[in-house]
Amino acid sequence: MLVYNPRNAKEQKFSDRYAESRSSFFVYVPKEENTMRKLLISKNVFDGEKYIGAAGIVVEGDKIDGVVPYDAERTGMEVVDFGKALLMPGFIDAHTHFFSGAESMSRYICTKVREAESEKECVAMMREFADENPELKILRGEGWFIGNWTDRTMPDKRSLDEAFPDKPVYMRCADGHSYWINSAALRQCGIDKNTMPASGYIGKFDNGELSGMLIEPEAYKPADDIYYNFSKKEQEEIYEDFFKITAGYGITGLGEMFAEDYTGQIKVRYELMKKLDKESRVKARVYIYTKLFDYTDFQKAKEWQKEFNTENVRIGGVKGFVDGVAENYTALMLKPYSDRPETCGDAVPLRTYEEIEKSVKAANEAGLQVRLHCIGDGAVRMALDIYEKAACMDCNTIEHIESIDPEDIQRFKQIGVIPSMQPEHLVLDNNNKIIRIGEERARHEWPLRTMYEATERLSIGTDFPVVEINPFRTIYSAVTRCDHKGNPTGCNPDEKLTMEQVLTGYTKNAAAAYNSKTTGMLKAGMSADIIAIDRNLFDIEPEEILNSKVIFTMFEGKQIY
Repeated sequence: MLVYNPRNAKEQKFSDRYAESRSSFFVYVPKEENTMRKLLISKNVFDGEKYIGAAGIVVEGDKIDGVVPYDAERTGMEVVDFGKALLMPGFIDAHTHFFSGAESMSRYICTKVREAESEKECVAMMREFADENPELKILRGEGWFIGNWTDRTMPDKRSLDEAFPDKPVYMRCADGHSYWINSAALRQCGIDKNTMPASGYIGKFDNGELSGMLIEPEAYKPADDIYYNFSKKEQEEIYEDFFKITAGYGITGLGEMFAEDYTGQIKVRYELMKKLDKESRVKARVYIYTKLFDYTDFQKAKEWQKEFNTENVRIGGVKGFVDGVAENYTALMLKPYSDRPETCGDAVPLRTYEEIEKSVKAANEAGLQVRLHCIGDGAVRMALDIYEKAACMDCNTIEHIESIDPEDIQRFKQIGVIPSMQPEHLVLDNNNKIIRIGEERARHEWPLRTMYEATERLSIGTDFPVVEINPFRTIYSAVTRCDHKGNPTGCNPDEKLTMEQVLTGYTKNAAAAYNSKTTGMLKAGMSADIIAIDRNLFDIEPEEILNSKVIFTMFEGKQIY
């Protein structure tokens, strides 16, 4: 599944690594010793805005000194010729959950359940995982999704209780908005029929008995705290392994978008990242977003922003969840669901309009960027209304935008809001939206092309670990609007992006979503975050995108892959 497996990878010399991908690879080393200037050349270069063809990139120290003609003077520089490989800025994933994502790729969590097509199959996969890892005191599974199940019926604790009567089992949904747990886990979490979360809800059977479903962050927080409770030693192992994976994918920037509160447990995690960065063990920029809601005084956020501000780990701003997801009917819609006409969304918005407005205004006044999770068209409109009245920053974002009323698209540019979208969610959805909201409204789902053309600021990400962090899967989804077998997804094929548009969204525009002014482009003064892809993405058939590989990653002027 992965391009680069840190446990199996073998060390290679620089030249050996490229031998298979280029017939014309060479390194020119000048007579001057210990030179700091490098010239990376290729017949194919994308600069973060446009494809410019043959060119050279001059690197001095950790910065780009300029982009020069392919045949420019090379005296006094170390020259690296990438032949026809595509040179471009490092990928910046505009929406990820760093900590949970890194942990999901570790040996402690079963992700095979992503492949399950039923509740029964999911439980069987967990049984196999448990047998292979008898030392684990709790069982963690991640990535199940009812959109992939044949009956698309929500699970409950009974199947888990039958297979695991005594050991706690925590099953985190791919969408990140639900937990499915067994009775032992409910007891371990201290959740009973009297537990009342601030938002979201705890599932119950008709007789009032707990079903084992925990919906939305406030409801599943007790489960979350246990699920992600790893030792410092385990965390160091997990994060360092993960940076090897991101380097192999050419990812030089990503986020932590869980909007955690300012607790001691979370602070320990941030302190560990600060330590790792000071030891030069962080190999990508990590932008952390802390909790927006329930605050109008952001003194603690400002203190943490100052405290956790190393070279590559920093608090970028704050984030709030306006609604949930359509799969469990917690996306806030303007009109009722087609398959449940009695509701426009259960238990949403997750905060009142007035509460959200107060927090957004206060955060911006404190100089903090705000990012709002909005899946349904009702949530998107609410966020735009609030930003229009309260926002005073041009780097605020709306995340996901799976559904939107066409009348609201132009408002993004008018108000100065960045749209942040994840093209592969359309594949994950597996046409579930057509069932939930009907074909007419589904024609307006994930309007990537329209949003890009209307705003020119569309940023692209994965929402990892909801989907894989592999950028080529996302690129393929964006330019084809097909699943990975080539089958069309959704009702609006005209909303596919061009290659230039999706790569701009993955570099320049993604940097803007993190309010970064020094990354995402190949130009003088920018950080030397440069990658090479084994083929020219602008000149291949769409199906070849999925087979593409990163063959070189430079981060801050140093080769890390």
